[in-house]
Amino acid sequence: MKKEFWNNTVVVITGASSGIGKALFEELAPFPCQLVLLARRAGDIPEPKSKHKDTVIHRVTCDLSDPSSVRDAIDWIRKRVDRVDILFNNAGITAHGRFDSLSIEVFQKTFATNFFGPIQFIRGLLPLLLKAKGNIVTTSTVSALYGVPGRAAYSASKSALHAALEALRIESMELGLGVSLVCVPYTDTALRTSGLDAEGKVLSEAPAKGKRKTAKEVAHVLLKVAEDKEARLVTFNLSGKFLEWMRFFSPKFLEKILYKKLYDDFKSH
Repeated sequence: MKKEFWNNTVVVITGASSGIGKALFEELAPFPCQLVLLARRAGDIPEPKSKHKDTVIHRVTCDLSDPSSVRDAIDWIRKRVDRVDILFNNAGITAHGRFDSLSIEVFQKTFATNFFGPIQFIRGLLPLLLKAKGNIVTTSTVSALYGVPGRAAYSASKSALHAALEALRIESMELGLGVSLVCVPYTDTALRTSGLDAEGKVLSEAPAKGKRKTAKEVAHVLLKVAEDKEARLVTFNLSGKFLEWMRFFSPKFLEKILYKKLYDDFKSH
């Protein structure tokens, strides 16, 4: 992490009240910068453990699934900052269930938070990002790289976001805008207790089995990516790289692996 990089920057973080978003602003608060922190319950965003005397923190209420809320947040930000150096497009929601059991409302709600909300928000802040020749860093998932069984809505929404932002990256190539997609591994967050089940009810699942990253560890990687505009698609570990490679070289073998590994998540009951 290049400390001098963050001095006097304007940083916007969505999903800042918990998990990775909270870890991001706690890591940045010791630097003299402006932090614009968005969450559905922005009032719950705590004071950072340590903070530079010149750090300015703005808390902005925003529900990405509500277009009017997103418009209000964009207007609020555009009136108070003159540029955006880094946008951490971090907020998101998961949805679990077989394709044939997921209600259409679950697809719609998942896309509202993971695709339409972020796209509307990024479009609204684009003039401020272009002015700063800034960088958009998106917290994504390896589930965006291939249709994962039991995660059809989640995979689809994140894949769509990848495609849209990759198009933006190419279109903005001469304008100095960075666009990075970071596929994070299993992380200790509330994602599995705040997502949706197949009927649209609040998901309540045990944490994923196996080794998990802490929110702070993921935040450190996101911060490094933000410093490098050449970063495009970033995967963390061997499992992420394996999926990234195998989707091209042997999708049939990959599908067998996913079927076996996630069978309990999508088998018929």
